[in-house]
Amino acid sequence: LGRVLKVVHDGVNRVPIERSLVVDPVLKHALRHLRFVKSRQPSDADSVEFADWREGIAEALDALAGVLVFKEDRVRARAEATAARKEAAEVRRRGEMGASER
Repeated sequence: LGRVLKVVHDGVNRVPIERSLVVDPVLKHALRHLRFVKSRQPSDADSVEFADWREGIAEALDALAGVLVFKEDRVRARAEATAARKEAAEVRRRGEMGASER
């Protein structure tokens, strides 16, 4: 009975575990890739490069959603990917409208 359990948060509750958590290498890679893509954000939010970057974010979020442990996290990552794609499409639409007005 003298054993000490580590307590971690599972996204919903605090739960005891008997051993340390080891991060799945695939999950670790997906998180690192998302951070890398995020770090390459262009400064002009109305550019084609920005739209391409948002598409890259969406792809990274989709890849992450495929390896996340908790359903709520997967749903959130997919929703964020959808929002990133919508933003990219809107930036492209504004760019096309601006080009046609010139």
